[in-house]
Amino acid sequence: MYLVIGATEMVGAHLTCTMLKQGLRVRCTKRKGDDILITKHYLSFYSNDYENLFSEIEWVDADSSDLESMLDAMEGIDVAFCCERPYLNSKHHFNDNIDEIRNILVAVQDAEVEYFYYLSSFEALGEEADCKEITETSERNPKGDYPVMSQLAYLCEMEVQRALNEGVKGGIVNPTVVIGPGDWKKDTSRIFTYALLKSYYTKGVTGFVGVNDVVKCLMSMAKKRITGEKFILCSQCISYYQLLKYIADSFGIKPPNKYANGFRLMIGKIMVFFKSLFIGRRPFIDDEFLNRLVSFKLYSNTKSMGRIIVDYEPIDQVVDEVCAIYLKDNPEKQKKIYKFA
Repeated sequence: MYLVIGATEMVGAHLTCTMLKQGLRVRCTKRKGDDILITKHYLSFYSNDYENLFSEIEWVDADSSDLESMLDAMEGIDVAFCCERPYLNSKHHFNDNIDEIRNILVAVQDAEVEYFYYLSSFEALGEEADCKEITETSERNPKGDYPVMSQLAYLCEMEVQRALNEGVKGGIVNPTVVIGPGDWKKDTSRIFTYALLKSYYTKGVTGFVGVNDVVKCLMSMAKKRITGEKFILCSQCISYYQLLKYIADSFGIKPPNKYANGFRLMIGKIMVFFKSLFIGRRPFIDDEFLNRLVSFKLYSNTKSMGRIIVDYEPIDQVVDEVCAIYLKDNPEKQKKIYKFA
């Protein structure tokens, strides 16, 4: 039986959907406040039989901050996937995330789960000079001045790496920016909503990968029983402008034509900061996000190609598929497209 931790988040939900369509038995954890109907909604993107598929999920109340509940969730599990992303807010602090990963790993060991696969992030990777690809072995400066979320992603991954070194079977994937259908207002899927509303672009370059390719890689690692290794998942390294142009072309609207210079980015950051004071959430646009929009980072997919995936889907094709789902899911947006076309 398979366990998915983080099944209400983008990658975890898509992973759950894929396994259900393959007829696999899936158990998913849910924390207090999680909306499991999100996962049901994701299923509707890919199957007309989503109601029946959703009913096959075995949901268990389990919070990674509570070791006992995680032990119960792991009972009878052969392969566990942790797709739960670290997060920060006024009640959930930096070290809470690290403690939760430790709890999950203790539960994996105590419940004798055969294999454990961890969804990390490109933010946990090391560094290379501009124009040189970052690989799985790129070194990270222990005294480097890294953004908070980068430090957090790295330390959480190090907990998993330590467990792998101590005998836990499994592996780690470091996807670049994941593109796919999801919560059009919260995760990276919001960029499709942004593309309909904004005309600004930046010149930053980074790696992108389709969410279904991330799922394929996780499933491939589990099927091949790969252990003790980590893989960067990246389809292409392109500019944010190119991504927005792909989206605009797919929607049939004009691409962004206003360059967001440093001053404009700072104004946007200030506006979102004040908005966050009212909604009580960490601002989406902060220094870390702005740095990504203007930085130049290349990521290598050499190790993953041929080992856990035959080929990556080109990002323009991923965008076309997501745009089609977006319009089906938001038919009222057609009016905006006709307006801006």
